[in-house]
Amino acid sequence: MLARTGRLIGAALLLAVGACGGDVGLDEEAELGAEYAAQVKAEVPLITDPAAVATLNRMGDELVARAHSTGREYTFYLVDSPEVNAFAIPGGHIFVNRGLIETADQHSEFAGVLGHEIAHVTERHGIEQMKKQRGAGTLVTLVYVLLGREPGVVEQVAIQAGGSALFAKYGREAEREADMRAVQTLPAAGYDPEGVATFFEDLLKQQAREPGLLDTWFASHPTSQERVQNARTMIRTLNVDRQGLKDDTPEYQAFRKRILQMGTRARP
Repeated sequence: MLARTGRLIGAALLLAVGACGGDVGLDEEAELGAEYAAQVKAEVPLITDPAAVATLNRMGDELVARAHSTGREYTFYLVDSPEVNAFAIPGGHIFVNRGLIETADQHSEFAGVLGHEIAHVTERHGIEQMKKQRGAGTLVTLVYVLLGREPGVVEQVAIQAGGSALFAKYGREAEREADMRAVQTLPAAGYDPEGVATFFEDLLKQQAREPGLLDTWFASHPTSQERVQNARTMIRTLNVDRQGLKDDTPEYQAFRKRILQMGTRARP
């Protein structure tokens, strides 16, 4: 019954996109995003610690204010999963795994990831994905990407043969555009955009040390040395003055320490 309900929800979302025709307005986007976010929240374990959630949303809103959000209301969610991952849903719903915060050891690196995910919303990459999935006749879930496990009953609503996930795996151009927007947003908010590059670089080093550990991230966010170089090229091309920009903040380190403590409690 749950699987059938999930299929109906997924089908309804895709039909709604189709009904909107070639253009999906902000009101339609907000409605679609809220429905899909509710479906995901019902399936993933969320961290509800008030202080941690408030800090995440404060840091996220700081970047949204500099990212041409076009009036969208954003909500940031903490997912209690050790997998390094994050994703954005149209309308401004951004989910961040505990494992990503544990890995990003500076505020500028974490801000780079948030800026990247915010850009997926502002540039409407998720809406384009929904249109493509409608054309393919299938919908895929984000849950197994977040948790790094085989999908459960509701997750099975729309697993594609290829195993990609809606809103979690974009084309190369969309990823490049999101990186560029992050590079633009960070200095506007007072953060060093070098964090975009160093986070990718750290992941590559970690992948080399422990192959397979970051498979979930690399499957949904293809990362390579070329992407690191591209990010640095963008910083030079945009002529970003990095003097005085922040690499890190006490607020982020206190937030990260709180999340690390939660992760320690979660381990057997």
